[in-house]
Amino acid sequence: MGVEEEFLLLEPDGAVAPKASEVVRRMDADDRVKPEYMAYQVETTTSIHTGLDDLRRELAGLRLTTAEAAERSGTYLVASGAVPLPAGPVDALSGHGRYREMARRFPDATEAGACCGCHVHIGVPDRELATAVLTRLRPWLPALLALTVNSPVAGASDTGWQSYRYPTQMSWPTFRPPSIWPSAERYDQEVSELIEAGTAVDVAGVHFMARLSARFPTIEIRIADTGLAVADTVLFAGVTRALVAALIEDVKQHVKVLPPPGHQVSEQLLAAARGADPVGEGGDRLLAKITPQLDALGDTGEIYAGFERLRREGTGAARQLRLWQRYGPTSGFIGALAEETAPAVLLH
Repeated sequence: MGVEEEFLLLEPDGAVAPKASEVVRRMDADDRVKPEYMAYQVETTTSIHTGLDDLRRELAGLRLTTAEAAERSGTYLVASGAVPLPAGPVDALSGHGRYREMARRFPDATEAGACCGCHVHIGVPDRELATAVLTRLRPWLPALLALTVNSPVAGASDTGWQSYRYPTQMSWPTFRPPSIWPSAERYDQEVSELIEAGTAVDVAGVHFMARLSARFPTIEIRIADTGLAVADTVLFAGVTRALVAALIEDVKQHVKVLPPPGHQVSEQLLAAARGADPVGEGGDRLLAKITPQLDALGDTGEIYAGFERLRREGTGAARQLRLWQRYGPTSGFIGALAEETAPAVLLH
């Protein structure tokens, strides 16, 4: 497994800070950190891991060093799925030519500003098997989103969503659950058709909520908001790996499934984005599904403890809202989010 995390760069007063290129330059050629779509976004990419402890260490180290580089640029590194305050050039693009073409084709998505997600890659080298797993992921996407919501504040207000990123991402025409593909060839055909129709600029620009990676022999699950804390990201990665393993076993055992209709998945995703209980009935079903794989991987204790932490402390969105209620649209709120993101770094 490997993880990509997207972050905001914010001024202490909450204005977006289009300094991604400067921050990356301060990273001493660490190619795990790069600018993202907006000039005030950076993305970190971990190495490949087989254990959650090693993944946690790398995620924490990446957040720390990136936050320190941001601090030297006079900004905060903030893990939130949406820009909390409407200040600064929220439509400031990175300089990459591909991004300019995306902005030309999809102006509504660009004007909405940055959204930050967490993308987990799970190694599945057999593309036919990976395609079959994508179809079987459809009914589990709402539970994964409910676990990872972290964008309740946008436009200097409580939006009423736990994941405001989710409806905002709907501005991208390919942001949707996986289809029901009978083969990898049919998957590739649909991707080609979307590009030819102009609804994506290239393979990497097809924003399915779960997809075959354009670069790696992996399934890439893209439904999650970026995690407020490292523990949120590790929980998502561990759950996702076990779920993919369970679905692979189902495919190999020829377990019959009736894929849920698209409208049902969409309704459940909207409910999760608004604030479905991540450790309620859906969470119980998810844990029941993945527990045999967690046992085999040695992750049961950690993942069950992560669910218990959610019961006690709430999701990233719930914790972010508590900070909002305490500080409101002030520098105190932005500083508190930065402290949650990378606790060892404070802007002087």
